[in-house]
Amino acid sequence: MKPRAISIILAASAMVWGAGQALAAPQADPGKKACVQEARRLCPAEMKTFSRKKVEACMIVKIDQTSPVCHAAMLRIKAEREAAARR
Repeated sequence: MKPRAISIILAASAMVWGAGQALAAPQADPGKKACVQEARRLCPAEMKTFSRKKVEACMIVKIDQTSPVCHAAMLRIKAEREAAARR
């Protein structure tokens, strides 16, 4: 393979990797991350379905049993769902 082709492939790979990192960054919500362990404990059946909507709905129902960090995240999710429903 020619050096120029290798350079192009490496540059393209770096751009794709960088774009993936940029897309992943906004999802790094510490509240949602804190909720994972609690969701496993409070909503095990919903966790097994791999349905984010089902897990979120279960966690909203059981919001009073969550930690303060997770509670805040669930309130944001609940508000987003209500806003989407009004549109």
